[in-house]
Amino acid sequence: MKIIIGTVQFGLNYGVNNQNGIPNDKELLELFHLAKKSSIKLLDTAPAYGNAQQRIGKLSQNHFNIVTKFPKINSFDELAESFNNTLKALNSEKVYGFIAHDAGTLIDNPKYWNMLLALKQEEKVQKIGYSLYNPHQLNQLLEIGLIPDLIQIPYNILNRSFEKSFEILKEIGTEIHVRSVFLQGLFFMNPNSLPKKLESLSSVLSELDNISQKLETNIGSLALNFVAQNPSIDAVVLGVESTEQLQNNLRMLESSLNFVSVRNQINLIRVQNEELLNPANW
Repeated sequence: MKIIIGTVQFGLNYGVNNQNGIPNDKELLELFHLAKKSSIKLLDTAPAYGNAQQRIGKLSQNHFNIVTKFPKINSFDELAESFNNTLKALNSEKVYGFIAHDAGTLIDNPKYWNMLLALKQEEKVQKIGYSLYNPHQLNQLLEIGLIPDLIQIPYNILNRSFEKSFEILKEIGTEIHVRSVFLQGLFFMNPNSLPKKLESLSSVLSELDNISQKLETNIGSLALNFVAQNPSIDAVVLGVESTEQLQNNLRMLESSLNFVSVRNQINLIRVQNEELLNPANW
C-alpha cells in the first residue's frame, strides 16, 4: 500500500477544489477506520495544518505511524519545543518521520541537522529528512552532506522535475514520498471553468482528458497510477476530506492498466508557465 493520508484538510480548508471543508470528528473516525481496514499505515501532518495534529492524537488511537514536519525555526530551543509540542499533540512518544517543512531552514542552518540526528539516536524518530520544492534545494543539501532518510517532493503527471534525482536518491537509500499528485484537485476541474490565474492550463488539462478517454479511464486514475507505478516512489501522500474520497482513491489504485505505457504521450505535454505547477503560486 503506497498511499499515505495527508491531513492538512483535517485542520484547514485547503485545496483549490475542496468541496467538503473540514471533516467533523465522526467523519474523521470513519475515515481512520477505513484507512486502517485498507492497510494504510502512515499519516502525513504538520503543525502548520491548523489543529490536525491534535485531532490525530485525539481520534486515531495510535493506529498509524506519523510523518510530521517542523516549521522555520531560529534556534535549537525552538526546534526542541516544536518537536515536544508535536509529540504532545499527537499523544505519542515517538514519530516515524520528522522533517523540515521548508528545506531552506536546513540550507541556511545545517547545524540543526545534528539535533535531528540526536533525536534519531534516541529512537524518538525513525527517519529524518526534509520537504522540497525543487531539485536545486536537494542538490544544495546533498552537497553539504545532509543525507536524508526520507524526503517529500512534488511529483505528478505535469511536474516531473525530480525524476533526474530518483536514481541517486535510491542509491543513498532515501525513502521518497510524493505530494501534489492531483495538483490540489486541479486535475479534476473543468478545463473550461478554471480560475483566471489558471486559465493557461486549460489546454493541458484537455490533453490529459483526451489521454484518459483513449485509455477508457478517468483523469484521477491516470494521475494516481502514473505516480504509484513508478518503482522509485515509496509512498504517495493523498489529502482526503471524507471516506468517499478515500474509497475513490483506493478504487483508482486498483486499476489493472499499465500507465507507464503512456509515458511517451505524457512527456510530449508542455506547460508554458511552469510556475503554475507549484500551488504556492496560485
